[in-house]
Amino acid sequence: MNNQICNRNIRLLNIFTMCVNAVFCLPIILPFYRDQLGLTFHDFLMIESIFCAAIVILDVPTGWMADTIGRKKTLIAGALTFAFGLWLITQATDFWTAALAEFIVGSGSSLMSGANSAMLYDSLLAVGRQDEFRKREGFRFAMQLYSCSAASVIGGYLYIMSPTYPMEVHSAIVVLAAIAALFFVEPPRHKKIIEGNPLLDILKTVKYITHGHKEIAGLILLMMLVFSTTKISMFGVQAYTYALGYPESWNGWIVSTLMLAGGICGHIGHKIWPALYGRKALYVLGAILVLSLIGAGVGISWLGLLSLSAEAFVFGVGMPRAQEAINNLAESGMRATILSSASLATSLGFIPMSQLIGWMTDHYGIGAGLLGHAALISALGLWSYFIIERSYKRSIVNSTITGT
Repeated sequence: MNNQICNRNIRLLNIFTMCVNAVFCLPIILPFYRDQLGLTFHDFLMIESIFCAAIVILDVPTGWMADTIGRKKTLIAGALTFAFGLWLITQATDFWTAALAEFIVGSGSSLMSGANSAMLYDSLLAVGRQDEFRKREGFRFAMQLYSCSAASVIGGYLYIMSPTYPMEVHSAIVVLAAIAALFFVEPPRHKKIIEGNPLLDILKTVKYITHGHKEIAGLILLMMLVFSTTKISMFGVQAYTYALGYPESWNGWIVSTLMLAGGICGHIGHKIWPALYGRKALYVLGAILVLSLIGAGVGISWLGLLSLSAEAFVFGVGMPRAQEAINNLAESGMRATILSSASLATSLGFIPMSQLIGWMTDHYGIGAGLLGHAALISALGLWSYFIIERSYKRSIVNSTITGT
């Protein structure tokens, strides 16, 4: 692979990212399920948990798939599966048919997660430009959020025309992403491609993370707390605006503003506190999230909505740093599998935490739900901090003793 092919892969990956993340349904998905299917906020979060369950079940196997059959084929399969799931949402008639559609959407998302970042990193690595990864990945995340921002505004108007239009239009655009992926050039990997029983290879990767590479395990644990919370907060914005009595037509503009803010943070994130990275960055971002949830929960107001919006900053700045930290530590032959493990952990964390906020919101209001979530991630965050720091100190002592 040469620089020209590497740059071509980067451009195609940005196009692919923009198409997949043109989520027209994001600002209206809660009203769609509520008004078209009669579901509550808790029901909605249960469906999203099923989406996450698909990721929990499939994310590591699909990461292994990307490491074995290639990033390109996996991304194409993921885009087509994702598009089919979006179309199925428009055909949903009740909770279970909606859950099935979301499971298929989650399956497509699993195929793409890990493989996209690995495609970028390995393309750069092939030409000795891996130091550009944080900047390039930050820009890709910015493109993801810019696309989502523009689509959110349009999606609000599409919903007024027809409740199914946002999903149908997004489905068609994701098919275009699959077509763009046909032109990727598969980057080389610098370790022998894993062959053999996929389950054994996946278990080997899990052992690799948890035994001898606890820094990766710690990063994944922190990512679970931080990024499952940013996702919950994004959906919470729709419930929050409903509690404020804002017209639902405003959702598109509000979500669009959040996505734009997150995109800008991702775009220039490598310039924001560049010395803060790895687990320490996630400590700080986790603390910001706790404060934002408390600020939003203590009083339902436009200031609370502004506080809740801090999740866009956390996601935009934090995700590229977390991905970079894992990429720098992981072996090329299992990089997509490890990145998928991180995505899996985030989805796994979303399932129980979303049920807490959903149940509390339905029974006591969105303010109580946000405060309950703040208490939960504070407790888990402190526990994680002490566990991770203790393991780091032990690893330093062991390295000193062995002279490595």
